[in-house]
Parts: sequence; C-alpha cells; structure tokens
Amino acid sequence: MVRYAFVKLGMTSVFTDAGEAKGVTVLKLQPAKVLRHEKLKDGRTLAVVEYDVGNRKKLVRGYVVANSAEYEVGSALKAPNFEIGKTVKVTGFSKGRGFQDVITRHGFSGGPAAHGSRFHRAPGSIGMRTQPGRTPKGRKLPGQDGNVQVSIKSARVASWSAEEAIIAVVGGVPGASGRVVFV
Repeated sequence: MVRYAFVKLGMTSVFTDAGEAKGVTVLKLQPAKVLRHEKLKDGRTLAVVEYDVGNRKKLVRGYVVANSAEYEVGSALKAPNFEIGKTVKVTGFSKGRGFQDVITRHGFSGGPAAHGSRFHRAPGSIGMRTQPGRTPKGRKLPGQDGNVQVSIKSARVASWSAEEAIIAVVGGVPGASGRVVFV
C-alpha cells in the first residue's frame, strides 16, 4: 500500500457538533509521482514513488504493491479519499533535542545541590565490579534525544478537503511544523 506524504502545517482547535473543542493537527498533501517499478527476488513488485516536498532534494520511497498496473510509471499519485471519523496511521520523525544528560533524557533525580556534594547531574554508578567488568547493554546514559521515527497508529480524521488537499487529524502528530509525515 502506497503512503501519502503530507507537510505538517501546525495545530489548531475545531468544535464538534456537541460543542466541545478538539485539538487537531493540520497536514497538507504533497504531490507525488511513480518513478519506476522494481521486481524483488521473491517475485513481488515494488513501486518507487518520488514526493515533491519543496526542498531541493526529492523524497523517494518504495512500496510493495499487489497490482503494478494501478501505478503507471510517470503518472501522478491520485489524491486519497479520507472518510471523516476513520482512523489512519501517521508516521514521522519526532523533534530532535540534541545531546542530553540523564536528567533531561531519562528523568533521573540527580544529587544534592549543596553542602559540598560533587554529585549533581551525573548518572551515578553505571557498571559492576570485576564480573562482568563492563556496562550492560540498554543502560540509560546521556546521548542523542529525539529525532526518531514515531508512528501514531490510530489517529482519527477530523476533516478532509480534497480540493485544497488538507487533512485535519485529531491530536498531535510527531515532528515540528514544516516537517514531512506519511499517512
């Protein structure tokens, strides 16, 4: 199944028929075209799609499709038809926060702030003694925070405008405004 690329415009509120406010994320559909078809070793067909997201570099993704005749080479992808109230899967990259210490990244409490303590924002003991003499895998340590792929599996469609190619999804969507997400 081919995924559609959207650019995150931002968040706003909409009112339901019952009068309650819901936070929604507004996404704009980006044009895409089929570049080529590729045969995989197991006999399946891969449709390679190029998305025009406004940057100099184009985004290229490949999808396994059941019927390759449905996606002609060189043709533009048809706009999807989203039904209001249905759920969709939204995938994007979370906001990157750079290199973070353990207090910011994992919520460690830290040490006392005064009275000569020299243990403030350090992680504390991270390994064992002679056996096994190393830091165990998966240990919560300082490092890169954010900028990882996140999928929202059941985001509900609040509104869809086929003419303007804009969709509103209830709740938050990963990434900053102006970033690309796939629906």
